Amino acid sequence: MRTCTLFLVLLAAIQYAQSETREGQTLSPSFTCGKQTTRTVLIGANTISVVASAKGTMRCTVLYKLTDCSEMKMTCQKFYVDNRDPYKCKRGDTFLVKSKGGKPQTYCKRNKPNERFPALSEGNMKMWYTASGGKRYPKKGFSCTTVCNKA
Repeated sequence: MRTCTLFLVLLAAIQYAQSETREGQTLSPSFTCGKQTTRTVLIGANTISVVASAKGTMRCTVLYKLTDCSEMKMTCQKFYVDNRDPYKCKRGDTFLVKSKGGKPQTYCKRNKPNERFPALSEGNMKMWYTASGGKRYPKKGFSCTTVCNKA
């Protein structure tokens, strides 16, 4: 009996060590963020990932991982992230993108990753969107597309 219990505890410890607890689910590459969403998206040569916020989105975190691609590119179409400090983005909603080996780039108001100045990464890239509640701007939010830039 004691050996069986010890075996089950050991099996559970191995299973826990192999699981990636800090990452979100890996499902469809395109989705709409819920109230609090954490996802992992795999970017391949033909993958097009469109991530958008919903009306009640408070926090959305997406980890993009490259599979058979050497560089990915993120651009945003719809983008209004309300912030009362448009230069440093310290007072209100924020949108951050961290590329491999770099510092997080903060975006807010109408400053966004666009076609001229996209967010590029040659490794994993993480995106955070945090919003405070409030009815000041009911149509705030974002819609961003991530694609393979160099296969």
